[in-house]
Amino acid sequence: MGIYAQFWHCHPAGLAEEFLSGPLEEFDSWLLETVAEFQDDIDASVYPLLQAVRTNGRVVLCASTASEAASVDRLMDAYFGMFCDMRRRDLKRAADQSLLRAAHYRGMVGTSGNTARSVASELWNLMFTGRAVGRNTNAFPYASEDGVYHLAYWSWDEVNLLNEAFTVGPLPTEVDSRALAAAKNALAAAHTQRSGLIIEVG
Repeated sequence: MGIYAQFWHCHPAGLAEEFLSGPLEEFDSWLLETVAEFQDDIDASVYPLLQAVRTNGRVVLCASTASEAASVDRLMDAYFGMFCDMRRRDLKRAADQSLLRAAHYRGMVGTSGNTARSVASELWNLMFTGRAVGRNTNAFPYASEDGVYHLAYWSWDEVNLLNEAFTVGPLPTEVDSRALAAAKNALAAAHTQRSGLIIEVG
C-alpha cells in the first residue's frame, strides 16, 4: 500500500469557503448518524463544532488553542474525506484523473532566490504537510489524525502563482514525468475554471 495524492477543484478562495458553501444541513444529519454509529472513526468534538459553525459562521473556524485547531482539522477531514466520499461524491470534482503516490510530487518547485519562486515552493510543500483553515498556521499548523491522511489547498490566486512557476520554470531535472504532467494538468484546469484546488493525500 502507498500514500496517494489527488487534485480536486474547489471554491476559488479555498477549503474553508468550499466547506461553508456546501450542504451543511445534509452534512449535519449525516455526521450525527455517523458519530453515533462509528464512535471510533470520527472525533465526537466535530459535531458541536459544526453546530457552532452553522450558527456563527466562519469565525468559529478561527481556532485559538491546540484542541480547537485539532477539532477544526477533523471537521474538514470528516466533510471532504468522508461525507463527500460516502454521501455526496458529486461534490468532488477532479482537476486531474491521476492517482499517483504523493512522494512523486516532491521537489517539483525549488527555490532560486526569487521571491515569487520561494512563495511558490512554500505553497507546493503544503501538499506534504496539510494546510489548516481559518487560523495562524505558524501557531497551530494542520495536524493529521493518523499521520497519513491530510488535506491541503490553494486559492485561485495561489493556483495562478504555481501555474506560472511551472510554466516559466526552470523545473528540477529529476522529477517524475507522470506526476509532473498531472500537476500541470490540475493547475491548468483550475486556472481555466477559476477554481482553487484541494489536494487530498492518503
